[in-house]
Amino acid sequence: MLTAKDQRNETVTGALERDQPSRTGELLVAETGQRVPLADLLRISRTAAAQLRADGVRPGDPVGLVAENGLVFLHSFLAILHAGAVAVPLATPSAMGGVHGYVEHLRRVLEDSAMRHLVVSATCLRVLRSRTAQLPPVQLIEGDTLSTTGPELTEPAGADALAVIQYTSGSTRLPKGVMLTHRNVVAGIQAIIDGCALTRTDVAGLWIPLFHDMGLFSTLAALAQGLRVVLWRPSTFVRHPAAWLEQFVAHGCTVTTAPNFFYDHLLDDVDRVRADLDLSGWRLGLNGAEPVRAGTIDRFRAAFAHRGLPPDMMVPVYGMAEATLAVTFSRLGTRPTILWVDRAQLRDSGQVVTAQPGAPGARSLVAVGRAVDGVRVRIGGAGGAENQLGEVEITGTPVTGGYFRQPPGDLFTDDGWLRTGDQGFVHGGELYIAGRSRNMVVIRGHNYFAEDAEAIIQDLPGVHRRRCAAVRHDDEHGERLVMVVETGLESSDDRRTLTDRIRSAISTGLGLADVAVELIPPQALPRTSSGKVRRAEVRTSAPSMP
Repeated sequence: MLTAKDQRNETVTGALERDQPSRTGELLVAETGQRVPLADLLRISRTAAAQLRADGVRPGDPVGLVAENGLVFLHSFLAILHAGAVAVPLATPSAMGGVHGYVEHLRRVLEDSAMRHLVVSATCLRVLRSRTAQLPPVQLIEGDTLSTTGPELTEPAGADALAVIQYTSGSTRLPKGVMLTHRNVVAGIQAIIDGCALTRTDVAGLWIPLFHDMGLFSTLAALAQGLRVVLWRPSTFVRHPAAWLEQFVAHGCTVTTAPNFFYDHLLDDVDRVRADLDLSGWRLGLNGAEPVRAGTIDRFRAAFAHRGLPPDMMVPVYGMAEATLAVTFSRLGTRPTILWVDRAQLRDSGQVVTAQPGAPGARSLVAVGRAVDGVRVRIGGAGGAENQLGEVEITGTPVTGGYFRQPPGDLFTDDGWLRTGDQGFVHGGELYIAGRSRNMVVIRGHNYFAEDAEAIIQDLPGVHRRRCAAVRHDDEHGERLVMVVETGLESSDDRRTLTDRIRSAISTGLGLADVAVELIPPQALPRTSSGKVRRAEVRTSAPSMP
């Protein structure tokens, strides 16, 4: 475990190297069966670093990394750090829903970062080689062929030097690279270790993409604590969630991290999960990276309780790339706290007024806990008071100093706290997130959280896997709320019934009578590489409807 003094001066590779070879950490790549002790992973990454230096990578250079979850990603990532360079994890082509859109995204990132080298796995390299003319000049280095034997290099920068540039996958078209120093990352992974109470008896089962902050920093935290890490590719879980869960148990996994949709996806496949599958060893499942839904928590607990699932296994959390992931964690060993509030009071006055569960006009919110070690949280404009809605602001060692090659703008408050863009409040000492400021839909002067409108209709029969988006649209009818909803329904009668149900639910829940509904096929909502809806694209494509 890192001491406070270690964290002040540690580099990422130094945190992983300490106490080797006594560390018991190990990586197991589930799809290939590759099993690599942490000591060997570090050794081959030092050898690969020597090759990167020979290929022209210099200390401080941003070096892109495009690879699937697996050994190539991790040893290339660590090699970049051993070479004293800055790792820039980037989405893979399969994560962007189309090669054309992916190449355009990559072009914008390359231009923003001005990087000269891109380490690419063999699979992704086949996609990029035929499209280099569409990209700025960059040297492609095949990660699969980086040396694993020979001279070694370890020349990490100081604790205050950049270690990672984490490009956010938000809904805007302009990429933003979150700058994270070695000091930020070491503090961030320690916050995860402490928040999860990780010990070497734990086994981490992870499938979130390593180019995503949740996947990357969860993996680094597990390895730094000496855990065995079982790593899957995202497609393995997404295609066969029940089979993945059986593998999770078979490998003896005890902890995982995932967004809320992970638990919904398992629920959708619950009929394929063996009735005798023993989930009693699943100690901890973090739920974050997107809104945590009370309904998901209740359904998941009910569906898997008879398989031995501990009732306090799911832990709602709040985090972001700008904080090297962790901001708040719920307390371990307790069931998630669900608060019902008056929706109109929260929306119109910003005051938290409790309501009876399920009452008309009531909204359920899930507590995401208290600030992790090294981070402080406050609500802008609340003056420290509870039950007052405002923007969540954070500060602390893991928090970024800004975006790469971009002016700070209004990212920070006058006294240096980072503005998260999330609207929330504190109740009973715990943080609650109401929605994103930029997702606010303003109709005739009234504010409506997009997440609120979506939560009202997500569970209606006919909504494909709860996938929908609420956006504002201006047309000849004035300002309107448009619900863009994925559905597999084909008959005109079924679609008309679903449309009527959506309008009725929004009218009852939000008091909006004039709601437009657009039904689209499954998988048609544009999404980021991390699965979030690209709301800007939805807004521009939503048609005018009577």
